[in-house]
Amino acid sequence: MDDDAVRRLLTDFSIEVTPRETATLDEAAAVLPAGTRVYVTDLAGVDLQRGLDAAARIREHELRPVVHLAVRAIPDLAALDRTLGRLVDTGVEDVLLIAGSRSPAGEIENTLQVLESEALARRGFASIGVAGHPEGNPGVDESAVDHALARKDKIAREDGLPLEVVTQFGFAADPVLGWERRMREAGIRLPVRVGLPGLTSPARLVKFGLSCGVGPSLAVLRKQTGSVLKLATSTYRPTETLRGLARAVAADPESLISAVHFFPFGAVVPTARWATTGQKDGLGAESA
Repeated sequence: MDDDAVRRLLTDFSIEVTPRETATLDEAAAVLPAGTRVYVTDLAGVDLQRGLDAAARIREHELRPVVHLAVRAIPDLAALDRTLGRLVDTGVEDVLLIAGSRSPAGEIENTLQVLESEALARRGFASIGVAGHPEGNPGVDESAVDHALARKDKIAREDGLPLEVVTQFGFAADPVLGWERRMREAGIRLPVRVGLPGLTSPARLVKFGLSCGVGPSLAVLRKQTGSVLKLATSTYRPTETLRGLARAVAADPESLISAVHFFPFGAVVPTARWATTGQKDGLGAESA
């Protein structure tokens, strides 16, 4: 049952690359199913054109680019409209809105301002992602985060925007499942794409987990990896987290969880290969 549930959850998995990792696309595209969503990460100091060039290469490989848009880097709604126009001209049909860690360049401070404008609706994007934080957002009150997501859900229903939630990565299923139930009880009905780390070193994941505010599930990673030597030399696989999510989704037809998204942290090709194998065959021997 576990492998069948995992296969279903992996049917529409996605993965991301940075604009600096486009050289990996040739090899990754050889294993990724056609039409797989490949997110293009926003990097501070890297201009939008680099992201657009990456999106064009993704399309050349018959994959589906999803461009991160850090809205605080955009000074005003007029500039936003021009930016969205550049995305459309490149053939981008899907975006992920994030606030971004930088200080606002102008009047746009958060993704709600963008969603409440008419710019997105005019462009007719196929999907618009917004961030979810099952383990909290560093420096932001939990109730404020929940309220913002409820407002986004309301906008999606009232304006017909194709919103979905893409969560921060984590190392355990329970925090995600508890958060998803809480969101559902609050009336939110946005589909959820759960973030999972890719096949990189546990030491690197601990570093990113600390900087991103991943709390309860970070303890699970430390327990799984054990010694400092193993932390430094082993390769992490999100097998148990994926199985826990898949079992819960299979047992609850009302679950908002629809897919998973992989954050490879440099391990784009190994992560793509592992996820594609799991989609076809279940996890099997890859559970180690």
